Amino acid sequence: MTTSDWIALGSATATFLGTLVALVAVLLQLRKMNQQLTIQHFSDYTKRYQEVILRFPEDINVPTFVVKGNPGYAALMRNMRAYFDLSFEEWYLHRRDLVDPHIWSVWRGGMQAAMSKPAFQQAWAIVKEDSSFGSDFEAFLDGLQRTSA
Repeated sequence: MTTSDWIALGSATATFLGTLVALVAVLLQLRKMNQQLTIQHFSDYTKRYQEVILRFPEDINVPTFVVKGNPGYAALMRNMRAYFDLSFEEWYLHRRDLVDPHIWSVWRGGMQAAMSKPAFQQAWAIVKEDSSFGSDFEAFLDGLQRTSA
């Protein structure tokens, strides 16, 4: 090999290594951006969840809570519908593999906890009478209710 061949090989090797380093840097940056988007996504849904939950009556978790006939029935059902809509969105994102599995685990656990409570069970029965979320989601929530009974 001539000197110019060695120089060309050295130049090609340097170019390759430079490209490799740049590629690794881009991949690390994309990973960091994905983590930030996941955090933002979780934060947005957590904020929406808190806004809904804070509007529920203080005694919503009491086992003897009754939805029908409750003095604040209209507001309660409006908030229950918002809760079930939010749950549907989270479930839908999960079904489309658009949410981190760990986040889905947290959301699913929250839905299961809610569906173990009489107020949410009663409200879900009412909501299903006049709304349709699709049979898959309805079966999902019904299953959570059954497993928490």
